[in-house]
Amino acid sequence: MWLIGATGILAVVILALAVAETNLRAHYLIDGGEYLSMFGLAFILAAGIFLYARERLFASLWLVFPWLLYPIITQGDQLIDNLSINSMRAICHVLLAAIFATPVAVVVLAARYVLAPRPGRRPTSVGWTVLFPGLRPLADGRLREGTVALAVALLAAEVWLADQYLGTLMIVTLIILILCVLLYGSLASDRPDARATRARNEKIALAVLLVGVGLSAAGFFGYKNRTGAYQGSPAAFMDPNQPERGYPLDRVSVPGRAPAMPAAPEPVRSALVAYGRALEKIMAGYHIVDRNYTYDFHNDLFMRHTPLLPNYRAVALQMVEEARRLRDAADEQAASARPTLANDDPLGALLDDVRGYVAFIFNRAPVLERMSGEFERTPAGLQHAAHLYEGENKFLGARLGDILAKHRVVVESPVVAPVTGEFVATSRSIREAYAHHVVGF
Repeated sequence: MWLIGATGILAVVILALAVAETNLRAHYLIDGGEYLSMFGLAFILAAGIFLYARERLFASLWLVFPWLLYPIITQGDQLIDNLSINSMRAICHVLLAAIFATPVAVVVLAARYVLAPRPGRRPTSVGWTVLFPGLRPLADGRLREGTVALAVALLAAEVWLADQYLGTLMIVTLIILILCVLLYGSLASDRPDARATRARNEKIALAVLLVGVGLSAAGFFGYKNRTGAYQGSPAAFMDPNQPERGYPLDRVSVPGRAPAMPAAPEPVRSALVAYGRALEKIMAGYHIVDRNYTYDFHNDLFMRHTPLLPNYRAVALQMVEEARRLRDAADEQAASARPTLANDDPLGALLDDVRGYVAFIFNRAPVLERMSGEFERTPAGLQHAAHLYEGENKFLGARLGDILAKHRVVVESPVVAPVTGEFVATSRSIREAYAHHVVGF
């Protein structure tokens, strides 16, 4: 029961992650906290050896597979990188079949453990077992019939999830799983295994456990550490092997003097506010292509019909152009405001850093436009176009947050809050917008 409970929690979490959007906070388990899957492997290895010593590993084998699958899921998008759309469909739906089958297997095993008569005992009639298919046969000792009925009922219930969050191909996948369960029911036998057969099965189960743990760990570290920049993104955020491509935080030094209200605060405030609005606008444009490229790709991958914004790429690029005009106006205001601040003024350093970072972001826009145009030529490339802009927005917000942290003395100073307050609030909302997105999953 302790293994059934632990695996049940894991199964529900993985199923939720499989159908949820990428801004779900629990996606930490497959992003920043993906290393936790290695603790899961260690746990199931120890649990498996414990069960093998008690001749219970073979009966518990269905509970082993979710722990082996978890590390592979964390690298799921890398598995389908650079494949054709049909290959992507095949791999995704094999993984999804395992993800959808796992909670079903856990519930069936738990029901068998709780309801099935123990050896030497007569079946016990439990009235509430008539409320759900399969429970009454399990309580009566008809294990094959009960297992099949319960599994089919649960898989049929998951068709709603497939319809709501995935698409036609996942519904077909669940139908295939149901047919496989029915086939199992027509071939299986309720006859107890002989002692020699049980011993052989336990050895087979131990071999499956050891090989599975080895393959799962190798897949995790192999895909995680493979060479090459994933998705070809020019962002250092997406390719840590190219830190020189990112905006350098040491570009502007922070003066040591305390912040003070400038003699002419309004021009400085207006310039900072204008830069914040330009970043908001370009992020909004990138968000349009990020979401619509994602839905467009999922429509192909899962054979679903999520509505798209008409001409979404053209709409987004128009917003980027509008943001560029806002940036140009902000540059003019900053050029007028900067001479009013001393060279060693911390507020001037913040303005210099913001101006440089905004220029860096807008200089990248043509590169992203060119790359996304190349990606969208094929259905499979739509995911790369989506992740390109999703990664850019997350990078934009994350590095903007780093700049605020660097200039903490000014940002947190109540003395200059009337000058910096609106820009700081805008910057924090920009950072939060994509802070919890998992890019490339």
